[in-house]
Amino acid sequence: MSLKKNILSNYAGTLISTVLSFWVVPFYIKWLGPEAYGLVGIASLVQGWVMLLNAGLAPVVGRQAARAHGGAADWNETGRLFRTIDWLMAGLSLLVFLGIVFTGPWLANNWLEKTHLETKTVSTSLTLLVLMTLTRLLSSVSRGVIANMEAQLWLNANLAFFNALRFAASLPIVYTWRNIEVLFSWWAIIAFIEYFSIQRKINKLIPISIPLFTFDHVELKKHGHIIASLTFTSTVWILLTQLDKLILSGILSLEKYGHYSIAILLASGILILAQPVSQAFQPRMTKAFSQGGTKLITEELILCTQLLVLLIAPIGAVLFAMPESVVYIWTGDYAVSTNVANVLRGYVIGNTLIAIGGLLYLMQLAIGNIKWHLRGNLIFAMILIPTVPWVAKQYGAEGAGWLWAGINLLLFLGWNSFLLSKLAPAIRARWLWRDTLTPLATAFFSSWLVTKFIQPEHPNRIYLFALALLVMLTSTLALLVTMPEIRQRVKYKIFSY
Repeated sequence: MSLKKNILSNYAGTLISTVLSFWVVPFYIKWLGPEAYGLVGIASLVQGWVMLLNAGLAPVVGRQAARAHGGAADWNETGRLFRTIDWLMAGLSLLVFLGIVFTGPWLANNWLEKTHLETKTVSTSLTLLVLMTLTRLLSSVSRGVIANMEAQLWLNANLAFFNALRFAASLPIVYTWRNIEVLFSWWAIIAFIEYFSIQRKINKLIPISIPLFTFDHVELKKHGHIIASLTFTSTVWILLTQLDKLILSGILSLEKYGHYSIAILLASGILILAQPVSQAFQPRMTKAFSQGGTKLITEELILCTQLLVLLIAPIGAVLFAMPESVVYIWTGDYAVSTNVANVLRGYVIGNTLIAIGGLLYLMQLAIGNIKWHLRGNLIFAMILIPTVPWVAKQYGAEGAGWLWAGINLLLFLGWNSFLLSKLAPAIRARWLWRDTLTPLATAFFSSWLVTKFIQPEHPNRIYLFALALLVMLTSTLALLVTMPEIRQRVKYKIFSY
């Protein structure tokens, strides 16, 4: 499938899934209550930490599948590696599940600050959350194989279908029972069905038959160096991205943590929107480096960066310029929008920089050497880990958000500049300023100006939605002014019809 079709199918799948996950939030808050919704926020925290199990394994399997699909690796070896990692993940998942079964009551009593929910409800919810997350974790390894074999149309259709079941189909269930345990039970059932559907597709795609009970320690050892490096860097990364959430979950009440989770969910939309472009370019970068070395992979990096900035900067600009209005348009609740707005801005800036900086990680992964990514994460950890606990306790969720923005900006300016001087020195200044920071600054500033000039006294949701569209259009035009190559592409597309 072509790059254009892959990106479009990735965006279609991501858009449907994102819209569904955002759409249900106001109903969950209304029917379950803000405190129970706080447990839905805990779900994303649990998922982040459980993904530690998958830290270095899925990227290696995906990369090996891309190489085998392109003829650069043997399918028999790739199949044995895939099945070995599948069993390794299953064993680790079982240990984690047993751990949460035994520690659930203690966590419900000593970790989460609840007012109305019973300890048994919270404990059962945590167990169901971990079960669901572990099952989806096993699916994620297989998803990586499918994506790197460029069967992305099927993958996104599958993702959209099961997210429709997970979210849209949950609404009548939540409306009828008004019980958080019932919702998490439904999510666990859907995760199991999803896992078996993906395994069925894998068996059709791989051109060889892989025995079910295969564990090849030789294949695992062969990829041990990159697995160990990825595991370490991903562990550090998950620690960095989840530490503030973990600390705040023990400081804030479940109700306030629910509000904080809404801000995190909105800001994560930027990373979600970036995923389809990264997913489509990852096998292309691997292929480009294999065929043309640094020159070809650099060209892919520039093209990917320009497309990504054009797609995510307008969304980030709207969230930054009018956060309270966006939350009110979404939930229809003034109290929720007021509590969320101040937290949202910092995470929007930080996540925008992360989404774009992550392309340099894809470049290193395609080259097969992630030592600089490892060192960058260590520097990030040395700055963030000592400061997050103090800032979170002193300034709460808002302080944690602005700390996230500040440190990510510092590393984007310093570390990414250094990294490019090692990987692709010819494009260092161009990528850092012309392709990223200048367009981003222009988009965010122009959007902020629009909201300063247009400030309605008694706005309704329709008016605010129209204003958000105007802000998005303004930021997009500002991007086209500062990105001449993209402007030429757009002009060519318009006048070629």
